[in-house]
Amino acid sequence: MRVQWVKLELLPGKTVKQWSTLALLCFAVAAVGAAGAVVCALSIVAQTQRWDPVTVSFLALFGLGFGGGWIFDRIATAKEKAEVRAGYTTSAQGHNDVVYLHSPTGVVMREAGHPNLTKPEWDTAMQRVNAYRASLAELHGEDEG
Repeated sequence: MRVQWVKLELLPGKTVKQWSTLALLCFAVAAVGAAGAVVCALSIVAQTQRWDPVTVSFLALFGLGFGGGWIFDRIATAKEKAEVRAGYTTSAQGHNDVVYLHSPTGVVMREAGHPNLTKPEWDTAMQRVNAYRASLAELHGEDEG
């Protein structure tokens, strides 16, 4: 039995899920930078009473990570509003009043008005995404044959 899927068009550019993932990665980098800076400050700087390149590097990592995370989070928030205005979301939580689409394929994961997906519902939705991807692979294979 073939799994049926429905695909809707996404707005151009990255989805809110993709921007949120970038923000999360940047905040993780910032956490590593902060932890490294604290360790260096408590050991190297405390003993030498001067800033060393390693501590400064960790502080720069923190600043760049936090700054990038903040910027990407603002972009994700703006994209989220645009997606909801367009009648869908790529964010798994919330906005149950609009259709939840898989990022980046645009395959419908949850219809509007339904609660967040349970694990079995998620698995079923991912079967639809995989069926869509398989149909693309078949189509691509037919073009080359």
